[in-house]
Amino acid sequence: MRNALHLVLLALALPLAAQERVLTTALEVRSLTPAEAASGIPVRLRGVVVHVEGTSAVFLQDETSTAFFRMAPRVHPPAVGDEIELTSKTRMGLYLPGLDDTTFRLLGRRALPPGIPAQFDDLYFGRYHYQRVTVEGIVRSVQPRMPNKSLLRLAMGSRVIDVRIERPPDDRPLVDHRVRITGLAAGLINTPRRQLVQPYVTVIDWGEVEVIAFAPPAADAPLVSAEELLAFRVTGLGEQRVRIEGTVAAAFGEQVFLRQGEQAFAVRLARPVALALGESVTVVGFPSMERFSASVVDAEVLARAPGAPPAAVPVATLDDLYGRTGDTQPGKYDGMVVRVTGTVRDVFTGEDGVMLLLQGHQRTIQVRAPAGGAMPVAGTLVRVTGVCQVETAVFGPGFRSDPGLVSVRALAAEDVELLRTPPWWTPRRLGTGLAVLAGAVLLAGLWIAILRRQVARQTAALRHRIETEAALEERQRIAREFHDTLEQELAGVSLRLDALATRVADEKGRALIVASRNLVTRIQTETRDLIGDLRDPAEAAGDLAAALAGVAARHAAESGADVRFTPTTVPPLPAATVHDLRMIARESVTNALKHGRAQRVAISLAGGEGRLTLRITDDGGGFDPSEEALGKRGHFGCAGIRERARKLGATVAWQSAPGAGTTVEVVLPLAARTDGGGVPSSRDLVAEAG
Repeated sequence: MRNALHLVLLALALPLAAQERVLTTALEVRSLTPAEAASGIPVRLRGVVVHVEGTSAVFLQDETSTAFFRMAPRVHPPAVGDEIELTSKTRMGLYLPGLDDTTFRLLGRRALPPGIPAQFDDLYFGRYHYQRVTVEGIVRSVQPRMPNKSLLRLAMGSRVIDVRIERPPDDRPLVDHRVRITGLAAGLINTPRRQLVQPYVTVIDWGEVEVIAFAPPAADAPLVSAEELLAFRVTGLGEQRVRIEGTVAAAFGEQVFLRQGEQAFAVRLARPVALALGESVTVVGFPSMERFSASVVDAEVLARAPGAPPAAVPVATLDDLYGRTGDTQPGKYDGMVVRVTGTVRDVFTGEDGVMLLLQGHQRTIQVRAPAGGAMPVAGTLVRVTGVCQVETAVFGPGFRSDPGLVSVRALAAEDVELLRTPPWWTPRRLGTGLAVLAGAVLLAGLWIAILRRQVARQTAALRHRIETEAALEERQRIAREFHDTLEQELAGVSLRLDALATRVADEKGRALIVASRNLVTRIQTETRDLIGDLRDPAEAAGDLAAALAGVAARHAAESGADVRFTPTTVPPLPAATVHDLRMIARESVTNALKHGRAQRVAISLAGGEGRLTLRITDDGGGFDPSEEALGKRGHFGCAGIRERARKLGATVAWQSAPGAGTTVEVVLPLAARTDGGGVPSSRDLVAEAG
């Protein structure tokens, strides 16, 4: 706990300490972390201006190192060699810490300090970034850069660095001379990551360039053959230029390919020269290892003479450009003009022309060609004439280097000859056709499936409608027969009993006749109720709610008890289902009023989760469900309710106790299919509703 408190106090004290701290040397500024530099620490420095970039960036060097700051707008910067004293605060620059909000005063003039001797790696890793350094090397080329500036390319061993000079090119012939240059180490910065991408040295004027070893004239440079380029030599080849001769086999601006006997090599000119194919040329330049083979770079043409262009070398297969297994000269065609045949695997177009991917037996090559020729398609057999170039190298067995990726650069658009076009049924077209056919079959299958579902739905709806109409017609027929036969006969029996009662004088006989008369009257009532049920429009329409409302209203009117139905919305049901549920409710209400002597009866419906629940609750005397619900001899009410529920595929349960009322609950699954009077599925319900 004590350590944590100490750390918190230290963290709170750091900003205050940073504000009280004043930096007095350039090395202290360079040593700050990005977070410290961004905190704006006060700085007071005294030193000499060693470089001014344009009119804004000023570089100041003291006895320890170098710091830089930017001038405020419309403030004239100091000159190189001015000794100044400045007051500023730190900020984080693109690569290293710098200064901001700077004010200065001139103290006088001083000689510039000597440069720090630096090698290429010192510049590459940013060790002396924004410091005055001295480098040595061989001048590769000198070219104009922007208005009134120059670009000198300096070879420091095997690496080449740019030297930017703030003056036009000098009259001195510096190419191939060894020079010593003093200037400011700088470079291109990867701004988001603060990384040094490419170092360079910036120089005030040509006075900072000192020749320390003169090169021989170009015509006196050592003459070498193509076989000797970067090949083993006891004395070595050296860092300076060589002369080499050859015949122009291909030319692409600054890059030229020369042929010398059975050897070929590339030459990169310092300045573009228009060379004709077949010209015999002598060039002077620096040997350099390119991707796979040695070449001559930063070259100049010393002599040229017309001649016949060398013939293209025929190559049997694309695989031969890489070299076959056991080949003692893999990549021997690098730099040569070859003629090869292959099948187009793919085609790409871009700003530089067309790129083809040719397929051989085992390998592929890239072909670059100018735009304007016939555009081949995949599968076309073509013959290409162009320069073979090994783009990458890979490790072979032992100490050997093998070609990794080979390309051919066509000299002109006409050098890509179409030998045989592919058949119309290419793999792509065949695949497209099969895809279209598969899509059509899939759509047809879907259409057939949808049509079958519609036919099945309509068939089920029609079957259900026919069954419903047939059942309704049968119910009406039975109702008519009951009315015309049984009800009429019962009325006749009732009239005869009335007549017989007036003629019988015996009290016992008269009582028996009255009892018989009451029985016939009750049978007539039951018959009328049955006929009414058969003709109930709610059952025919599948309206369970209306049917249950009728049951409640009838029992309330006949018994005087409080029988209520809570209205709710349920989907239309088949007439047979409505009838059975109505009869279950009617029997339950009758039992509650007759046997339980209930005063209040509630009928309710509830739907959800694919089922329908019918509940009849009363406040009657109740009973023992374990005995009464199983049915007694001569009492079949509960047994009838159970049979009707089983017919519907529903479950029924009684919840009751003596003196505690009774609840009858019927649960009907709506998702079940019906066959011969069962519960319909939701699809059947929708079809019936339609």
